[in-house]
Amino acid sequence: MKVMIVDDERLILMGLKSCIEKIRDVKCSVLTALSGKQALEILEVQPADLLITDVEMPGLSGLELIEAAARKGYASHFMVLSGYDKFEYARTALRLGAVDYLLKPLDKDELRRSICRIAREMELEGQLDRLRPYRHCFSHLEREEVSPLMQKCVQFIQDHYRDAVSLTMLSEYTGKTENYLCSLFKKEWDATFLDVVNEMRLRDALYLLLYEPGIPVRDIAGKVGYRTERQLFRLIKGALGMTPQQVRNGTGSGIE
Repeated sequence: MKVMIVDDERLILMGLKSCIEKIRDVKCSVLTALSGKQALEILEVQPADLLITDVEMPGLSGLELIEAAARKGYASHFMVLSGYDKFEYARTALRLGAVDYLLKPLDKDELRRSICRIAREMELEGQLDRLRPYRHCFSHLEREEVSPLMQKCVQFIQDHYRDAVSLTMLSEYTGKTENYLCSLFKKEWDATFLDVVNEMRLRDALYLLLYEPGIPVRDIAGKVGYRTERQLFRLIKGALGMTPQQVRNGTGSGIE
């Protein structure tokens, strides 16, 4: 992910750059600028995925910079830093499309969480490709043209797959029989209820393996709805021919 940081204080700028480059969960290429004008000149040649800017700077303010960068398509995501907890600043930043308004002195963990969240949003938007080699394993989830009932079913599974979700629960929620729902999944997606649950669990597990290297595999299993690490191992091995650790390390033969 390409990140542009803008701050008129060089020490803060270099500190932020160092902090972001040390984030293990997301690989970031960091550009820096000491003013809004300089940032626009650099972004014209090297657009960024994320623009992080101080609010109050001489000349072009951070909010004016965001407005100009968004209008010209120089960046797709924005984060604002400020030493002032001012509601008006925050409201304007959010109106301009900023995803976060962080206060100085900056909490490094909060910054890391924000960048990881943005990276995940970009992945879902298709702007990053770390999950792309695996998308054949959850192709059903990217289908857009489905019936209203199918949309309702998929949303229910999305909301509950991290728990002990079942076809019986879905039947009670929709008011349809289990046999009817099985036929629906087969007719519209040529899949079973369990196929869809597993695809959601697989997609979430792959994201955590690739973007959150600090989370142990056993904890990932629990986060995606499994009681044991072995269940997650079987899911990934069956879908990719790889172990969770091979996915995390980028080794194995399951990538297409």
